[in-house]
Amino acid sequence: MTDENTPNNNTPQQPEQSPASGSSPDQSAPKIAASAPASVQDKISEGAASSKKSATAKAEKAKLGWGARILLFLAFLLALAAAAGVGYFYYQQQQEKLTDLEDRQEMAREWQGQVTKLAKLEQELSSLEQLYKKDSGTLKDAKQSRDLLNSRMATLEKEISVITGSHRIDWMLRETEHFISVAEQRLSLLGDARGGLALMLEAEDIVRSMQEPTARPLREAMIKDINALKIAAETSIDVDGIFLRISDLVDRVEALGIPTYELVQDNNDIEETVSLDTQGAELFMDRFTDFLGSLFRYQKHIKSQPLLLTSQRDYLEQSVVLLLNQAQLALLQRDNEAFHLSLNEAKDRVQLYLRTHSAEAKFFINELSDLTQVKLRPSVPSLEASSRAVRVFREFWNKEKLIREQQAMALKQENAQ
Repeated sequence: MTDENTPNNNTPQQPEQSPASGSSPDQSAPKIAASAPASVQDKISEGAASSKKSATAKAEKAKLGWGARILLFLAFLLALAAAAGVGYFYYQQQQEKLTDLEDRQEMAREWQGQVTKLAKLEQELSSLEQLYKKDSGTLKDAKQSRDLLNSRMATLEKEISVITGSHRIDWMLRETEHFISVAEQRLSLLGDARGGLALMLEAEDIVRSMQEPTARPLREAMIKDINALKIAAETSIDVDGIFLRISDLVDRVEALGIPTYELVQDNNDIEETVSLDTQGAELFMDRFTDFLGSLFRYQKHIKSQPLLLTSQRDYLEQSVVLLLNQAQLALLQRDNEAFHLSLNEAKDRVQLYLRTHSAEAKFFINELSDLTQVKLRPSVPSLEASSRAVRVFREFWNKEKLIREQQAMALKQENAQ
């Protein structure tokens, strides 16, 4: 009797023959398992089952879950973002390089332009220096010519003074007296402070060019009159313009016209106010009252202006014209009070007696109102001090000139000896 656990003598020989038969291990395994004892077959089946389980477990482990897939997708997105950031950074660097290159080119062009401008400025500076040198030479020539002319004029003055017996200061005094007399006439006749001021400034310039120390009192008197004329010139008004405006108003007086007042009688019949019941003395008094009322009619006029007689109306326009002429005379005399009084009186008469509802009358009244706002400047100063100073200096100079001529002759004689 044989034990089941003891191996069969024929079993070791079967695996050795299997390779020789040329069959695969997968095909020979069932054959071997079928010929093997039951216990071996159980072990073989258990091993096969365990190998299948391990294979399925490996296959299940090889498959990825959803979390791993999401992580892989996020990693892929991060990689793409990193690549995009690197590309954008590289692009920015290239753009900055291009911008720097353009800036450098622009700076190079500007520098070249500045160099060109500097070269032009240097050329202009050199040309200006040449012109300055030419002008300086011309100025020197002009100075020399002026000095030569002054010397010739001085020589000519000396010769003329020897021939005519007059001096340079004598001519200047005559010119100064002429300017002062013309300024006085302009102030007294026209009241033109500005014109008188211009003439006095010219006269003072002539006295200054005398270069005579003894003429200081004359200049002092002239400067005082000039300052007074400056104050009067600042407050000057257009006398000619105001005079012409008043003349235009004189021509417009006839266009104003005198208003006419018509008394219109009421055509309504007088109502009988006597009652039928009245009798006797009462009836007599009522009828007597009505009789007295029928003897005259009166009408209340709407306007409050006084009525003029026919003879008064003829002289009204003439009175307004005379007032305007009086205002012109006050203007020429610089009488501020008479000027405003005449204009205000003319305005009151026009408003009171003449027609004031027309456009012509409104313009007339407005013009008078504007003229009354004008303030006439005070009387212009006189130039009596300057005139007196010129006469005094002329008398002094006539004596001083003789003394200087005698001294000059004495000096020449001494030099001749």
